[in-house]
Amino acid sequence: MKEPPGHIDQRELARILHERWGLAPGRLGHLPVGFGDHHWELTDAAGGRWFITVAELAGGWRGTGPAGGYADLRASMETVTALGRAGLEFAVAPVPTAGGQALAPLGDGNAVTVFPYLDAAPGDFGDEMPGRDRLALIAILARLHGATAVARPTALARNASPASRPALEAALGQLSGPWSGGPYSEPARRLLARHAARLGRALARLDELARAAAGSGPAVITHGEPHPGNIMRSGGRLLLVDWDTVGLALPERDLWLAAGGDASAAGRYAELTGRRVSGAAMDLYRLRWSLDGIALSVGDFRGPHERDEDTELAWTALTEEMGKIR
Repeated sequence: MKEPPGHIDQRELARILHERWGLAPGRLGHLPVGFGDHHWELTDAAGGRWFITVAELAGGWRGTGPAGGYADLRASMETVTALGRAGLEFAVAPVPTAGGQALAPLGDGNAVTVFPYLDAAPGDFGDEMPGRDRLALIAILARLHGATAVARPTALARNASPASRPALEAALGQLSGPWSGGPYSEPARRLLARHAARLGRALARLDELARAAAGSGPAVITHGEPHPGNIMRSGGRLLLVDWDTVGLALPERDLWLAAGGDASAAGRYAELTGRRVSGAAMDLYRLRWSLDGIALSVGDFRGPHERDEDTELAWTALTEEMGKIR
């Protein structure tokens, strides 16, 4: 997120980092990166550098309260830790607390994770990957999907229908009266009203695609968001970061982002895994992504908010995703 969070006490964050990880902050600065969670760079008293993430646990794509959100994030962090320990060197796992935990609570509604600071910059979501990097990512995903047995004890199943769907359906049923959460509430209601029929058809299409894709094969462990914004290059190799949506699903949950419309990339995946890429599943997860993004933005704009850099970016993303719905 671009704006520093007003609801998070940085002094309390520093205390948690010291008590749980033994990190005495020499400098702790908010980083205007990512979207959804908040991040800091910590330089500790010994000169070590760490990447700190604070996740909000209630609502959002998890669609649950703080306790459920904490359990979800803990399962994800334990899963990527297991993958890293199994030799999947591309899986950037969290640094455990002194007590061996993958994360720690911050107040009632947030959780802290600590990662090694990588001296490398990720791309952006919409960047075009060079063909060589795309094939390297396909090879990484083939290895990841092949490590399902390692991840199964901790990984959660990721449903093809997003947890945000009920909130979107509720919003579609409440378009006749004004929305008053903030400056983007009424524009969001009008935008949703213009596209309500198309959204209804898209939700029905999502269900059709889920039924068609169900027979394409068993679930595997998936990253969930292997786009350029979550890929870093370090020492000549690609690393995958941001594992909070890791879980069991069809491989196309990753492949629609990694392969896109590149037939050679899909063919390479089939060569490496012996599993043919399902067109229905690719369409399923592409549509799911757009609907989830729309639902999450609409939920934010129905609630209290202000006009700032983050909400401006969210409004742009909402209008772009709405334009992709057919």
